[in-house]
Amino acid sequence: MSKSSSTAVGVIVAVLIIGAIASIGYYQVVVVGSKASSTTSTTTSTTQAACTPTTCAYVNISAGASGCTNASDPCGFSPATITVVLGVNNTVIWTNYDAAVHTVTPVTGSAWGSSEDPGIMPNGNYTYTFSSAGTYNYHCIYHAGMLGEVIVKS
Repeated sequence: MSKSSSTAVGVIVAVLIIGAIASIGYYQVVVVGSKASSTTSTTTSTTQAACTPTTCAYVNISAGASGCTNASDPCGFSPATITVVLGVNNTVIWTNYDAAVHTVTPVTGSAWGSSEDPGIMPNGNYTYTFSSAGTYNYHCIYHAGMLGEVIVKS
């Protein structure tokens, strides 16, 4: 290979690397950044319930929750267990007060939860209205020690 063709190959490789880095930077700033700045609620119902302290239940994702890595010593969701009543306060709002992204993911394969990418961003929230009585166990897919439970009574 001649010196000029080696130089051309080097320039092409450098351009490809710079392009890849620019693409990653664009994705992090524009795509992920726009998701991070969004704090809109996600619901499964067609109408958003007007929430007050008596008509909705609230769960906080505590600051420092990303340190909850031991499933035998759960932490992070406060309160860890809540009881709600259908037709009274069966809408639950989880608010993330931590600096990390978290999810509210069913332990079993139920069709509720916030495991959609990227999860609940810092200062964001997730809202879900339960429509059936039962016990719903959930966890954060990113932090093994974050476990919670919603008990829905009729």
